[in-house]
Amino acid sequence: MAKLLKIKALFKLPIVSWALYDFANTSFAVVIMTVVFPVYFTNVIVSGSGYGLNFGDLMWGVCSGATMLLAALIAPIFGAIADTSRSKNKFLIILTCISVFFCFLLYFLGSGMIITAMILFIAANFFYQTSMMFYNSFLPELSKRDNTGTVSGFGFALGYLGGLITLLIIFPFLRGGLEAPNLTGIRMTFVITAVFFFVFSIPSFLFLKDKSTKKIVNIKTSYVRYGFSRLAKTLRNIRYNRNLLKFLLAYFLFSNAFSVLAVYASIYARNTLNLTLPQITLLFIIGNIPTIISSFFFGWLIDRIGAKNVIIITLIIWIIIILLIVIIDLKVLFYIAFVLIAIATGSTLIASRSLMTFLIPVGREAEYFSFYSIGGKFSAILGPVTFGLVSYFTKSQRLALLSTLFFLVSGLIIIQFVKVPKRRPGYYITN
Repeated sequence: MAKLLKIKALFKLPIVSWALYDFANTSFAVVIMTVVFPVYFTNVIVSGSGYGLNFGDLMWGVCSGATMLLAALIAPIFGAIADTSRSKNKFLIILTCISVFFCFLLYFLGSGMIITAMILFIAANFFYQTSMMFYNSFLPELSKRDNTGTVSGFGFALGYLGGLITLLIIFPFLRGGLEAPNLTGIRMTFVITAVFFFVFSIPSFLFLKDKSTKKIVNIKTSYVRYGFSRLAKTLRNIRYNRNLLKFLLAYFLFSNAFSVLAVYASIYARNTLNLTLPQITLLFIIGNIPTIISSFFFGWLIDRIGAKNVIIITLIIWIIIILLIVIIDLKVLFYIAFVLIAIATGSTLIASRSLMTFLIPVGREAEYFSFYSIGGKFSAILGPVTFGLVSYFTKSQRLALLSTLFFLVSGLIIIQFVKVPKRRPGYYITN
């Protein structure tokens, strides 16, 4: 009976609308950040630039790192303002629409347009990343302690479903590969992604509402200045939440591996394993199917054994798989490993988002989720840039992939010391 009530709770309009945003934005993550645009960037835009082997890897790492640095610096300010003004939904709408606009502009990029491509991608990804902070911050308001994992898993499941559907839609445009006559078709996938992202975000725009509060903050200055002062106070107070700090450090470390997967998976498959663009797309399509199912399972498992234990299990899986990929040179193994890593990544992120909801103070969701966002953002600087540098100077993507083990093992060690409280800490808003 309790299980049926949990499942029924998922289909409330605010929760469905929230999860549909994951359905929408994963199209951007899959096409622009992971599968198509990275390959187009390194093999078409940067190709023939004369800077040597794997220069595209380095530039792609710089692109991703620059985006995340900007997002990491701005996110806490946005979060403080959104919590204070109760305007998370407004921020979500504005940031999403701007990201969609820059995503559409990627259509106009061609060979040799390296600087323009970097600027447009950084802009599109920056607004995508900051919008995700506001999306995540709704989770504590939409879930209870006994179903946080289930709700979080529901969002991820719909997200992977959205990614799968997007890949199926764009696959006909990719069948011609990277040959010159097919480049227009590849660029069309960026337009399709922009439309998909916007259309399926509309329910969240309409039905996600900020939680009303009885606490009134008397602001005698601009929201921007107040956001900075709110951030300064949070930085002073956050040091007293030792478990949150330990978790954020662990999350930052192991997220580096996830960032490398997101940024370089398709590039590695193309340049090291010599897979074609249609083969890479099929690989991601195949990888998304079990991940959708596993998102529900691990969401349920989080509510059963705890988010921390799920993180530990999935990190161990990650470490084993990375070792196998580097040691054994078989395409079949890479296919299997990719599916397992996709499952492990989604499961770890579901558990991490759930654990974060237990550690943040009540009433400061967006502000504290911005620090969670910072962990992911800085990992998306260090991880991809490290991969790009190792790949460029050693001329070996396998050695670059091996560097992710440092981040995974370090994160696994630190997460052991995080103690999960029985109830969320309180937080009183003051001037």
